Amino acid sequence: MYNYLKQRFKHAIRFRHKRGYGVHSPFVFDLITNVIKEKAEYYDFARIEALGNIREKERKLYRLLFRLAEYLSFRDVLCIGVESPWVSRYLRAVSKQENVLNGGCDCPGSEYTGRVTAEEMKGQKVDLIFLGRAFEADWNEAWEEGLRERKKGPLCIVIKDIYKGRFNSRVWRYLRQEGTVSIDMMWYGIVFFDERLQRGKYNMII
Repeated sequence: MYNYLKQRFKHAIRFRHKRGYGVHSPFVFDLITNVIKEKAEYYDFARIEALGNIREKERKLYRLLFRLAEYLSFRDVLCIGVESPWVSRYLRAVSKQENVLNGGCDCPGSEYTGRVTAEEMKGQKVDLIFLGRAFEADWNEAWEEGLRERKKGPLCIVIKDIYKGRFNSRVWRYLRQEGTVSIDMMWYGIVFFDERLQRGKYNMII
């Protein structure tokens, strides 16, 4: 708990990119203004959220995943450590061509297009990886090897609960160190691996 509170305090001090202020990368400025801070109600949000109750913090994250995939045309998505069906519902709504794979345990009520292991993912195209709260249980050396092979990108990784658990925090620090662009949003983090982008680390909260 002490470490979590300390990280929240440090984040608040560094929190300066809420509306793109101080951001020199055109890509990140565009991402903040047109994706992260976007408030539009997309066509499928009402339909998805009518399926049941969803917590406000979760709803914000899953809507953001939808906007990322929609705006950046991510069509091949891998989810690991996701215990809720909501993620797959939002992501499958992005496009009829959306391929959303489950790399973890069974998830009742989910709408994944398939389930894969780390070995089966080798050599396959992936645009976006979402690491859920419980991804430690599904994580192994094969997944880490796959990430090392993709370090040149292009690849986007969203990781949840980057300060609430020791394992998640360790993986977040590694990703942020190795990635090209990272955005620390306190509750979760976004990392882009893409040699075409200007390197940078940013902090903000939506």
